[in-house]
Amino acid sequence: MTFRWFLIIMTLSTVAAWIGWVFVVNTTDPVSTGFTGYALFYLTLAIAFSGTTALFGTLLRVWIHPDGMPYRQTVRALRQSIIFTGLFICAMLLLSFDLMRWWSVILLVILFSLIELLFLSRRNQSF
Repeated sequence: MTFRWFLIIMTLSTVAAWIGWVFVVNTTDPVSTGFTGYALFYLTLAIAFSGTTALFGTLLRVWIHPDGMPYRQTVRALRQSIIFTGLFICAMLLLSFDLMRWWSVILLVILFSLIELLFLSRRNQSF
């Protein structure tokens, strides 16, 4: 698959995920659906947000480093997109349960920073 086809497929998938999220927001009653409604809301939001940040991250990395390999830029952008989406969704869940405090946000940022640091340190080791 070429880099161009990857971008086209990723863009179409992200647009479909945003359409799915808008559909869930407009058709789901959170009071009557219970857990299923909340799960669909957060799942579609996570997929759409992850796709959007991965696309922007990939395009930004390729624009900043045009001589680099697009595959490596894409892998880094996808990894960081998933980590950032996890941070975002966890923060939204804390907010929805009224558990968000300044120290919980700091702990979340530290946790997800350590996850990224784990990936960066693992990459430098040769097995």
